[in-house]
Amino acid sequence: MTQQPASKKLSGRTLSRLPQYLHYLETLHAQGLGYVTSAQLATALGCSDALTRKDVAALGHSGRSGQGYSVEALRYTIARILGVTSGRRVLLVGAGNLGAALMSYEGFAERGMNITAVADNDPTKIGQRYGGYTILDIHDIGTDHDMELAIVTVPGEVAQDVTDLLVNAGITGILNFAPRRLHVPEHVHVQTVDLSAELQILAFQRDGA
Repeated sequence: MTQQPASKKLSGRTLSRLPQYLHYLETLHAQGLGYVTSAQLATALGCSDALTRKDVAALGHSGRSGQGYSVEALRYTIARILGVTSGRRVLLVGAGNLGAALMSYEGFAERGMNITAVADNDPTKIGQRYGGYTILDIHDIGTDHDMELAIVTVPGEVAQDVTDLLVNAGITGILNFAPRRLHVPEHVHVQTVDLSAELQILAFQRDGA
């Protein structure tokens, strides 16, 4: 049985696990498997059985006794919440080394995310072709576009100014690679990727192994 999921009511932690669920469910789908149990999901994600049952219930799904959850139904629900079924158009801001690497990253398309424009504030880059994109002037990004998400890969000292421009342009979701905290209105969501912190955690885990 499947109910309409209230994605906006999902907790941040549940949302953060959805890509992992989707990846595992896609693997099961490719293998031709029709059902998956909460225990199998828990093993795949490295968490408790109770947590996966809670997550799946929040998505509006209940399992069949002795079988578990429908792989196809659960896969579709998560893909729809993450925007994979409809495709999301993304603005990349920052055509430096990290931005250039992200331009060629194929994983976005596999997850229904499409970088459709790249912008920068460097006069030497604006109008030039990088990775198949013509670099736009970030100051020219108005509200006449169909993008709702942005990736920010600019230096920390200009990240807030860039974010303000994005918010004024109607962007409501930002993936932030800049090494600083961004201040945005309540209706705008920011996910920060702190590469140095992740490396520190990895180093700690390795040293403690």
